[in-house]
Amino acid sequence: MENRITPVPPRLVTWRGSLERRPYCSAAALGACLGILSVCCALLVLGVLLQWLPPEQWGESAASGLARLSQGMVFFLTVLYAPVIESFIAQLVPIELARRLGAHPAVCVLLSGLVFGYGHYSNGGLAHGITTFFSGLVFGSAYLAPRRVGVSAGFLAASSAHAVHNLLLLFVIAPLLPGAL
Repeated sequence: MENRITPVPPRLVTWRGSLERRPYCSAAALGACLGILSVCCALLVLGVLLQWLPPEQWGESAASGLARLSQGMVFFLTVLYAPVIESFIAQLVPIELARRLGAHPAVCVLLSGLVFGYGHYSNGGLAHGITTFFSGLVFGSAYLAPRRVGVSAGFLAASSAHAVHNLLLLFVIAPLLPGAL
């Protein structure tokens, strides 16, 4: 077998075939992987911000309102409900509007990150807004990657990435940190 250079890596060719055969399974799997990536990205950005921003500019903890709720309600709100609503508002609507206006995919993802970050900034302050801007970029990318097979596959990828992000952040990482919630 000869070595040949192709413009598309073989793994990506396999993923594209899988996406066309089983779009929802592929979109959910992509979302789960990108959810893990977005948690890593968010923690890295948050670590940098907490070193550079003075504490009075951090803002309130967005999760402080969740402390009075039961674990079941927190799970429902943050892993099942919020990812669907927020993905609709911050990924589907801005990306589809920008696409219809002829925007480049990078502009669509940037717009999605700005909407997502601003929505969280208004709820949790500057550090939360900047951190979620970067997570919003990942979720916007999750939306666009399978979008060519349909809006629903893109929406599933973005909302599942968001759900995995919230699940890991609130139920795996936050319990390891004292006073996180």
